[in-house]
Amino acid sequence: MEKMGKKLLEVKDLSVSFNTYAGEVQALRGISFFVERGETLAIVGESGSGKSVTVQTIMKLIQMPPGEIKSGEILFDGEDLVTISDEKMAKLRGGKIGMIFQDPMTSLNPTMKIGKQIMEGILIHKKVNKIEAKKRAIEMLKKVGIPKPEERFNQYPHEFSGGMRQRVVIAIALACEPDLLICDEPTTALDVTIQAQILDLINEIKKELNIAVILITHDLGVVAQTADRVIVMYAGEKLEEAPVRELFRNPKHPYTWGLLKSLPRLDMNSNERLTSIPGTPPDLLNPPKGDPFAARSEYAMKIDYERKPPMIDLGGGHFVKSWLYVKGAP
Repeated sequence: MEKMGKKLLEVKDLSVSFNTYAGEVQALRGISFFVERGETLAIVGESGSGKSVTVQTIMKLIQMPPGEIKSGEILFDGEDLVTISDEKMAKLRGGKIGMIFQDPMTSLNPTMKIGKQIMEGILIHKKVNKIEAKKRAIEMLKKVGIPKPEERFNQYPHEFSGGMRQRVVIAIALACEPDLLICDEPTTALDVTIQAQILDLINEIKKELNIAVILITHDLGVVAQTADRVIVMYAGEKLEEAPVRELFRNPKHPYTWGLLKSLPRLDMNSNERLTSIPGTPPDLLNPPKGDPFAARSEYAMKIDYERKPPMIDLGGGHFVKSWLYVKGAP
C-alpha cells in the first residue's frame, strides 16, 4: 500500500480534434486532470461531452487520421503516452492499463471460448506457459464471481447472461493485474440489480489490488456510490472538479446544478417535477468563444459569451471554470 496517493496518470492540457469533410471537430479542448493509485476518478457529462474520447486517447485507440492530438501530454507512471511507440503502447494496453467497454457482447469474440479469451492477454503480457495461464484464467473467473469457473471456462459468450458477460470482460481487463483500470460506462447495458453488483465488484478489486480507476458515466447515482473525485465535462472542456461529497453538497457550476436538478431525490414531493436542461450542446465544429454552457444557462453574463472563464481554485480540491466566481466580472 506504500504507493497509495502517487499520481499514476496525469493528463496535461490535452486537445484532440477530428478532421471531417465538414471541417475540424474540436472534441477535447485543453483537458487537465490526474488520478492517483487506489482512487476512483469519475468523469461525468452528457453524450458528446468528450468523456469517451478522453479515455480512448489515453489508450491510443483513436484512429489517426481523422483523429489528431493537437496539444498536451498524457503521463503514465512518468512516461508520455503521446510520444511513445505503438509497440510500447501495445505492451501497456491490457498489461499495465486495463479497459472495460460499454457493451460486453461487442467486447467479446462470439466464436471463441471464454477461457481462451482470458488466456490470450495473460500469454501476451505475462511470461507464463499455457497451463499456468489456464490456471490464472480460472482464478480470475472465480474472483469476478462466476460460479463453476472450470465448466464456464469452456463455454462461449452466448451461453452467458449480460451480467455474467460483463464479469468476463472485467476478468479479461484484470487478468494481467493492471495499475490503471478504465471503465467506459461499464453498467449501461445492464439492469439495476446487476449494475450494483458490477460496481461493488469493481470497488472490491480496486481495494484489493490498490489500482487506480477511471469511471466514465452519465449516471450521477453511480458516481455517488463509487467515486472519490469527480470531473464534470461539457463540450470537450472540464467545467468542475471536486471530491465526490463536496460536489453533491456544494456544486458550483450552473451545468452541474442542471445535472443534479435532473436527478430524482428521496426527499422530493410527489408533485415535484424533475427539471431538464433546456437547449442542446454546442457544435464543436465551431465551438463558442466563452463559457460553452452560456447559451443554456439562466445565470450567463455578457462576458460568458465573449471570453473563456478561468479555472478557479476554491480550495480543498474543488475547481470551477466560471465567471460567476471572478470578483468584478462584467
